[in-house]
Amino acid sequence: MKILKLSGTYLKTEAYKYLILWVLCLFVFVVIFFTTVPILPLYIDLGLYDTTRVLVMVIPLILVPVFYRQHRSFQRGFEGEKQVTKVLSSTLSDDYFLINDVQLVAGNRSNIDHIVLGPTGIFVLETKNHSGKFKCYGDSWKGIGQNPFTQARFNSWSVHEVIKASGIFVSKLPWVQAVVVFANKKVELEVREAPSRVVVLKIDELTNYITQETRRPSAQEIELMSKAILNVHECGGLKFSPTNQLHLIADA
Repeated sequence: MKILKLSGTYLKTEAYKYLILWVLCLFVFVVIFFTTVPILPLYIDLGLYDTTRVLVMVIPLILVPVFYRQHRSFQRGFEGEKQVTKVLSSTLSDDYFLINDVQLVAGNRSNIDHIVLGPTGIFVLETKNHSGKFKCYGDSWKGIGQNPFTQARFNSWSVHEVIKASGIFVSKLPWVQAVVVFANKKVELEVREAPSRVVVLKIDELTNYITQETRRPSAQEIELMSKAILNVHECGGLKFSPTNQLHLIADA
């Protein structure tokens, strides 16, 4: 597999930031605690301000679990995207292109985790790295975290619009398949009814699904689409015009 763009450092940086905040809050809490309890050797008598000190101690106590959860969330996201890249790059041939971590719509805070372009089609992957039980009833979702199907559909639509704007295909545009992939092998996934226009897979099912699809863009079309996607990402993404149509910022 040819990797045209590696994942960015956003998730890793955010995970590290919240880890630092967690450690700092924990340190502040411990310091205040040891200076507040009279039986401890570091106790400092502040007289009338003892009550205030206890109230101040509550702030880092509240923030410690908040920052830790944020750290784990970003860390899981980073590890999940890394695992998906590893699996795809080790199992798909050089006929496939992989583009990681791109933003195709200006102002949209969420990046597209992975785009796979190959002889069997175009796949836009939304990666989740949660463990636990998840149930899917069509577009309804039961489990940890937000429902990923809306984001997956929006991302696939964004890729479709970029390909459409590129002018590579004069007549019928290729189908862009939205995929939600669970990178954590311990996840328990139950799909009773598939969501609209989204495929839900475990990571060990991903390569087989991609290689079994039968949509057949040519090698030249794959290369041109890859260049179009990277170009839009580097230009800052598409933006909405007053007529609610998407166009390149560079063309504005």
